[in-house]
Amino acid sequence: MHLRQFAKHSMLKPVPQPPVNRALRAREGRDFWAGFAAILAGAALALCGALHLTSLGTVDGNTASETQLVKAFSSGGLQYPDQVAPPLPPRLDGAANPAEALDRWAKQRAAFQPPTWKVRVDSGATTPCPT
Repeated sequence: MHLRQFAKHSMLKPVPQPPVNRALRAREGRDFWAGFAAILAGAALALCGALHLTSLGTVDGNTASETQLVKAFSSGGLQYPDQVAPPLPPRLDGAANPAEALDRWAKQRAAFQPPTWKVRVDSGATTPCPT
């Protein structure tokens, strides 16, 4: 038998199929757990990326996030230790008790220690960027 005759012959004759019992047939439902896990992992990565913390401290004493750092950089909110000066002497012009004011200033000056941080973030700064 030629190949053409075999192909023509087999196409004309249907192959018998077994009967299908729909009640016992496996359900063709799609499992949503893989997609749900992928979406959950993506949401966790997005949240961690948005809240990524830097090693810089804020004025409040917390750790600054990247968004706070960018905002502080663009609005003049980065503070350096050389910008923090010891307390200024009190104005004695209108002071009720100048000796007490000078004594308080001497105590504040004695308690002043230079900051240990290198850069601090002020997230409440509002000075616009000059560029």
